[in-house]
Amino acid sequence: MICLLLGAIAFAQTGAATMAAGNGNAAPASTGIRTPLVLGGFLGFGSGTGVGAERGLGLYQVEPILGLWYPRLGFLRVGYGFYDYNSRTEDTKYEVEHSDLDIKLGVHLLGELYVTGTYSRVNELSDVGDIAWNEWGLGGGSLLNLFSKTLLFAEVGYHWVLKHYDPFQKKSIKGGRIQMNIGFAAYVY
Repeated sequence: MICLLLGAIAFAQTGAATMAAGNGNAAPASTGIRTPLVLGGFLGFGSGTGVGAERGLGLYQVEPILGLWYPRLGFLRVGYGFYDYNSRTEDTKYEVEHSDLDIKLGVHLLGELYVTGTYSRVNELSDVGDIAWNEWGLGGGSLLNLFSKTLLFAEVGYHWVLKHYDPFQKKSIKGGRIQMNIGFAAYVY
């Protein structure tokens, strides 16, 4: 359902841009952009694997981003997201500081549709123990241009959580999770 929605938005924008170009008007995708530097952020919704799996589906992260985004070609984004949450073992309640360093590479396929590859380094720190693991992801998305230098984007992807030891569950964890991002970006200059 999400993929169909993203596809419909991308095809609608491509059709509008083609009609505008046919009428002698310039397409708004690159109007006023002098450098491809973008600043923005996104809300990440998804499921947890390993540490945090008991939290189920929901808001996974709030993450500011910085990157290069070439209209209709591709992008490279770096983001650092963090949040704290409370958890408990059988006899202890504790606070966990969660952080993600994400590097995402995307290539536009057709107009505003793109595919992405992601690497994430995740850390969870607490008084009970510290955990760090790597994730690799593959997904896709679409964007909606607002005005000449701003855009909204929506992405969905699958992340492979690499094997790591979980001191809370006292066992090794690996698996996968799904994440959907809804974000905003603006060209700096």
